[in-house]
Amino acid sequence: MKYHWVILTFAIVLLVTACSVNNVVPTSPPLPPPTWTSVPPAPTIQRPPTSPTSRPTETTKSPTTPQGLMLIPAGEFQMGDHHNFVDPQHPSDEVPIHAVKLSAFYIGINDVTNQQYVEFLNSALTQNSIKVDKGFVVNANSNQIYADTNQSSPFSVIGWDSKKFSVLNNRGNHPATGIRWAGAAAYTNWLSTQNGFPGCYNLATEKCDFTKKGYRLPTEAEWEYAGRGGKYSPYLIFSWGDKLDFTKGNFPNSGDPFEVGDYPWTTPVGFYNGQLQRKADFNWLGKQETYQTSNGANGFGLYDMTGNVWQWVSDWYARDYYRVSPGTNPPGPDKGDPMPDGKSYHGMRGGNWYNGEDGHARVANRDPGYFRGPQDPNHPYYHVGFRVVLDAVTR
Repeated sequence: MKYHWVILTFAIVLLVTACSVNNVVPTSPPLPPPTWTSVPPAPTIQRPPTSPTSRPTETTKSPTTPQGLMLIPAGEFQMGDHHNFVDPQHPSDEVPIHAVKLSAFYIGINDVTNQQYVEFLNSALTQNSIKVDKGFVVNANSNQIYADTNQSSPFSVIGWDSKKFSVLNNRGNHPATGIRWAGAAAYTNWLSTQNGFPGCYNLATEKCDFTKKGYRLPTEAEWEYAGRGGKYSPYLIFSWGDKLDFTKGNFPNSGDPFEVGDYPWTTPVGFYNGQLQRKADFNWLGKQETYQTSNGANGFGLYDMTGNVWQWVSDWYARDYYRVSPGTNPPGPDKGDPMPDGKSYHGMRGGNWYNGEDGHARVANRDPGYFRGPQDPNHPYYHVGFRVVLDAVTR
């Protein structure tokens, strides 16, 4: 026993001596790294370099997503038709397939609704920037047509009583229809002003100033990039897959409960969200008490990028633009190709409830505003609407 105490005492002396010589003070074991108790800061957006033909150099900022919009990250994709579809009315306008780099931007999760558009109209009316002429909403100075009312078209759900605008037939949450390109651009200028931004469009020339950071219509490249939802392996036909699915979007003869009564047969924005929808909630005219939807949102969480209404884009329509388009942030051609009526039109994307379910609804499909239906160029605009974008950077 005495021998054991001698050994123990000798070990303690050695340990104390070693610590004093090296100035080491024994400590507790290290604590594990702290865990997050709140969301870490969002990363800044990395942007591709701009080219001499693209928009000016930009400065990034940490994104704070505005209400109703989705942030689409900067990236590159192969724009065009990957499935060899040929539109008989305007063939070969989706080729050549070409690489496009895009800066980050926000885009509407849904199309602009009737209620939102009527809010704009009533605001513009108080500012004397619009008037109603023969039932059409027009620019007060130039008489450019912005939109139909129920006095100019039996298909319009925008009411006008000579004093104010209203939404008819319980269609407030449906996409706005009967909208001309100028009326969509004017809405984006108004929305910019409401949110402290300068308007991007000169409505007289129909030119967009991309150096301004306000709301605007998506360029054709931005629309297709957003519509593809980040799915490139393989490139898809529609915004959510290769097979047309009537439970994911509003197409002709899809059997949804809004295909009853007077046109337009639009569905509420975001209707195809995977839920069992109930007549008691929507007051549709169809006999069904319920209607089961599938989730029609694409990979970026955007609804109705396939079906419901055509969506105006910022670009003029030029059939061969893909052959000369710049590779970074293409702004669209300076002018459009003349159509059979001798006029130029802006482009539309996304397909609609009325016609062309297989071809028009393809995410690569390009359509000039001239081609709307069998009565062209006078076919109604009851299937034409739009959604907005906002730059995710300061310029």
